[in-house]
Formats: sequence, structure tokens, C-alpha cells
Amino acid sequence: MISCVGTELVPLTSPLKLLGKVEIYLQDAINAMRSTLKDLAGAAFAQQKLINKENRKDWIDKYAAQIILLTNNITWSVDVEAKFLAMANGDMNAMKDFFNKSVELLKDLIIMVQGQLSRPLRQKVMCLITLDTHSRDVIDRLIQEHVRKTDEF
Repeated sequence: MISCVGTELVPLTSPLKLLGKVEIYLQDAINAMRSTLKDLAGAAFAQQKLINKENRKDWIDKYAAQIILLTNNITWSVDVEAKFLAMANGDMNAMKDFFNKSVELLKDLIIMVQGQLSRPLRQKVMCLITLDTHSRDVIDRLIQEHVRKTDEF
């Protein structure tokens, strides 16, 4: 798969033969693309748990932008939910600590984009900065408004 802006190439994770009627092999192509994105998202998600400040750039560069952004947002959502649970269990600083971690990760991205990056990598990092800035602001608002998790809807 090649992105519409021509800067990212995502090889299919399994071979695809375009045989038979066009309706059939086009559906096979769609299925192969979906399967590839699912495989890559799973791998990126698993590797994200292992990354640190030093190898985050390599992780971002390794995967397509959609995969990185998806994985980043899933991880953020899981982390926010975990902080709500920690607060419910008595750790009232959990969200504030997460805010501080978010600020540090954002600073790291800003430092990264100030260096020498390829155009596709710079574009991914800029998108991450935009999303992480919004995420940081959401966390700040949760803190300022004293939002807590309840079992009631």
C-alpha cells in the first residue's frame, strides 16, 4: 500500500494474488489491506510498551502514520482509564502524575522535531504533537474540574 501523498509504503504482511474476476480480487485486496493494518497495529501496540525516550523515534519511524496515531490514542485512552481507577483506589495524584508524564512526552516530541528528520517522519511527529497537545489539555481539564469515575451513568 502506498499513501495518497506518496510518502509511506506499507508492505502487505501476507502475499496477495490478483486472480479471477475483478470483484473477487478487489475484495481480496481490501481484506489483505485490513489484515496488514491489523497486524501492524498489534505489533506497534506491543512494541510501544517497550519503548523509551531513546528509541521512540525509531518506533515512530518504523510504522505508518495511521498506525502510530491509532496506537498512541489507544494507549492514551487506556492510561486515562487506569488513572481514574487509581484515583478511585485512593491515589489522588494519579491524574496529575499522568499530566506531568504527558508534558514530558510532548517535550520529547518537540525536541525531536527540532532535529534532522526525514519529511515523512517530521510529518508523523507533527501530527503526534498536535494530538498529544490536545490530550494534555484534556487531562488538564479533567484535573481542573475534579473529574472522577463513578459507576453511575
